[in-house]
Amino acid sequence: MIEITRLGEDLYTFPIPLPRNPLKWLNCYVLKGQGGQRNLLVDTGFFLPECTAALDEGMARLGLKPEDTDVFLTHLHSDHAGNARYLQDKGCRILMGAADYAIISRPSQVRWTRSGQHAIDEGMPWDHMDRMRRTNSEVSVTSGDFDAVQFTDGDRFSCAGRGLECVLTPGHTPGHMCLYDLESKTMLLGDHVLFDISPNITFWIDVADPLGDYLNSLRALGRFDIQRALPGHRRQPEISVNERVEQLLEHHARRLQNTMEVLAEEPGLTAYDLAGKMRWRIHARSWEDFPPGQQYFALGETLSHLDHLILQGHVRRDDSGEHPRYYLI
Repeated sequence: MIEITRLGEDLYTFPIPLPRNPLKWLNCYVLKGQGGQRNLLVDTGFFLPECTAALDEGMARLGLKPEDTDVFLTHLHSDHAGNARYLQDKGCRILMGAADYAIISRPSQVRWTRSGQHAIDEGMPWDHMDRMRRTNSEVSVTSGDFDAVQFTDGDRFSCAGRGLECVLTPGHTPGHMCLYDLESKTMLLGDHVLFDISPNITFWIDVADPLGDYLNSLRALGRFDIQRALPGHRRQPEISVNERVEQLLEHHARRLQNTMEVLAEEPGLTAYDLAGKMRWRIHARSWEDFPPGQQYFALGETLSHLDHLILQGHVRRDDSGEHPRYYLI
């Protein structure tokens, strides 16, 4: 039986387990409507039996009828959007930011072919990429295509008797979106700010500077009076959003510095080889022992930092060989 926690008036959360995933669980949030008001459920988990069982149990125990429930997806990753079609087929209405919906509506194999080829171009061995692609959750644990009511930055809507503002926070994904409860000053953060792990910032095809977007989105939260912050994963916060934002800004400043230090010692590395020499918090004896999926995430994070350093004029990219190589300027 899952544990349902009441966070405030008509505001609840329950965990959706994420099997075989280092994130461990998703925090699913519910705003429960009264007297004919629609309910709001935020984020859905993978399309796996363990996730759908927790989702069904949480909805049933909170008395959420699908026909009276809107489902808001903070972003396109399958641990958040994987059950969108599953819930739509039950009768729920799906809500999502327009930018991420445009990406998730493309065929997943097309999206992963482009990003996978980019990783190979940047030096990731083909066999590692092939193993990662065959087990990738973005392809294998989603319930299918879905229709969505789409929102853009600053749009407002009412649900469960609350006025909610959509806050575009690109970085973790190009169209990541938070929700701000205007009355209670509550921010539903998705994966934009997590409090005991750092959100992954990776490369995105056709996005010039994902890390720069993320850093700007972090700073932009300062315009909101946030009395309660609700992250998409792990523990509820013990510090303020502003304090955590400063920690995340410092984290990426250190990673940018680490990137330049490695290139100063070994100029001309590929992005893949550079990723293998960076400092990561993962339980593995060496870069070769990283699972292919974790290598892919590390490579993506390295590329987002390289792209940022190139735009800042600190690093140059040499495309003359088989794989691009990177040098300090």
